[in-house]
Amino acid sequence: MKKRSLSFYLLAAFFGLFILFLYGPMITIFILSLQGPDGALTFPVRSFGFYWLGQVFQEQRVGNFVEPFQRSLVLGGIVTGLAASMSVLAAMAFRQRFKGSTVLFYLTIASLIVPSILISLGL
Repeated sequence: MKKRSLSFYLLAAFFGLFILFLYGPMITIFILSLQGPDGALTFPVRSFGFYWLGQVFQEQRVGNFVEPFQRSLVLGGIVTGLAASMSVLAAMAFRQRFKGSTVLFYLTIASLIVPSILISLGL
């Protein structure tokens, strides 16, 4: 077995902390939501139950959860289907050389990069 360097272990520790800080709060809130009606967002968990998860699907004063969730799933499916089909068509087009293919290729790549740059700059 190959001996690993110190930098590998430091990078692995950094990655582990990154994953912990990224998903830790979501996992914690999910665990705390598995309490009975007398439970709250506190440790230790007082009682086990699905009361708060059931409340998500009930009618709320601020609105309904189920309809927007269904709408988001449908919209996500449509966008995924369109993006996949357009990507397949673009990949098929870029397999062959044609006049202006280089310019069109870089415009396509720029359309993927520029929106994220603008969002990160807050413009």
